[in-house]
Amino acid sequence: MEPKEKKKKRKTRYGKGRTQSIPTDLTIEILSRLPEKSVARFSCVSKLWSSITSDPSFPRPRLLLCFQKYDDSDLYVSSIPQHTRNSNNRSYSSSLSFDHHHMMKLPSCYNLFSSKESVHGLICFQKSENPIVWNPSTRQFIALPNLPIPCKDWKKTTLLLGYDPIEGKHKVVCLPFKRTCYVCRVFTLGSGQKSWRNVKTNIQHRPTSDTYERYIEGVIYYLASSVVMSFDVRSEKFDMIKLPSGYFSGLLITYKGRLAFFSRMSYTTNHRKLWILEDAQKHIWSGQDFLLPFADLDYLSFKLTGFTHAGEFIFVPTRRSQSSHILLYDPVRSSWRKFEFKGLADKVSLHNEHRPYALHVFPNHIDSQVSL
Repeated sequence: MEPKEKKKKRKTRYGKGRTQSIPTDLTIEILSRLPEKSVARFSCVSKLWSSITSDPSFPRPRLLLCFQKYDDSDLYVSSIPQHTRNSNNRSYSSSLSFDHHHMMKLPSCYNLFSSKESVHGLICFQKSENPIVWNPSTRQFIALPNLPIPCKDWKKTTLLLGYDPIEGKHKVVCLPFKRTCYVCRVFTLGSGQKSWRNVKTNIQHRPTSDTYERYIEGVIYYLASSVVMSFDVRSEKFDMIKLPSGYFSGLLITYKGRLAFFSRMSYTTNHRKLWILEDAQKHIWSGQDFLLPFADLDYLSFKLTGFTHAGEFIFVPTRRSQSSHILLYDPVRSSWRKFEFKGLADKVSLHNEHRPYALHVFPNHIDSQVSL
């Protein structure tokens, strides 16, 4: 009789009244961040997951590439599959044809913009008197409302873009630049909101000049003086995480779906330290030592611009470089992928001696049909 009673108790405890399901939007976001092999494996979990991953509209992360001429509003946009590998996982080179790119005009005030993060298909640009949000899939721009006095000057503020996976809404957060933050302003896209809302910061902090913000599963992370700040997009609450002790300098990255801090060991070597956040509440980080790849790589001609969700380093040519390719390095497999640009050389003068274009790379980008 005892085994039957135990079964009954289990049934009562885990009945329909106690079952908690993950919102479909959040499930899609999590699955879209995984490599192809993982997606195929997890499609067997349930009929819902199988239907999500087999849907032709299922968003698969891509590497969004934007070529822009200096002092020109022409923007050439293309993308490549992010998780494509050869069968033996060895290093290889590949020529990319950009015949399927499209050209678009930036708003007149946008001769140059800074590379921000792609968040659930949208990108926010700030280097202008009129900051904008861009949807590369629909080719739409939307100008953000003016800030009220005393924060009219956008050069003294920094913008962060996040996404609420429960409500399916993007939010833009405006913070003071290099000043103690007592209050921030929030604008929700697609809500009919016409102006910014004031949100009090429960933790006073001082955002750094280059926040290098990262959005991960409903939370925006950004750098402040000696700490990492987090902003929950749904609840609009702030929290603080202490940086690992002994760091030299570095930037926030998303590493295999988790927040990490990529730090220099010194300015004279290629040694780096990757700190992965293990417990935000207890401020616990785990460290891994890295030696940047490609011993013969000129790090003045290439720069590390980010990581894919699979943990690959992404190197892109700087303006002084004569190279017309990007490099993706996998530190686990010690293999690399080299992608050469083809088809755009004549249009954006890739081989010009003075490199008259800027290359902006947005890893982990997914298509979005959100109308702006």
